[in-house]
Amino acid sequence: MQTLQDRFGGTARFKHTRAAAITTLLAVAVATTIIATAAASQKEAAVGTIAVTERTQVMSYRDGNDVVRELQVRRTLTGTFSGTEISLVHNVTHPDGSADLAVVSSCTCTVEERTGTVTFSERASIDLDGIITVHRRVIDATGSLEGLRGKLEVEAPFAAPAQPYTGRYSFGD
Repeated sequence: MQTLQDRFGGTARFKHTRAAAITTLLAVAVATTIIATAAASQKEAAVGTIAVTERTQVMSYRDGNDVVRELQVRRTLTGTFSGTEISLVHNVTHPDGSADLAVVSSCTCTVEERTGTVTFSERASIDLDGIITVHRRVIDATGSLEGLRGKLEVEAPFAAPAQPYTGRYSFGD
């Protein structure tokens, strides 16, 4: 049985057909990538501040050598995400003074002149130098903010009156 190369191997026609097929496949792949990229929402930069306006301890207890505090925290956001939020904070302070936090926050926010409620899930830590590092992720958004996706980061002194945030966001529309 002859292979295609044996049958057409040295002909210019086969080489031209093969080159045309490869070029067509590459063109289709590039066009598909361009269309998919254009259809996806662009990630926009987010910058601003988060400032605590009220902190209420709901309960405190020991878990081994750790001190656990459950807090209700109210904050004000400025910048890309602007509004007020209420947070439920699970704060675990270790014997060395460092702490780990798990937080759920609900913000009545405005983003790009759209208003609604954004729910964030957060993980944070406070190191021995008093620097808080926060990773916030949008887990839900309602109202005109429906479809909002994003992540915000904070790294600043915990005792500062307001911590700056940076991040990226997009709308699913």
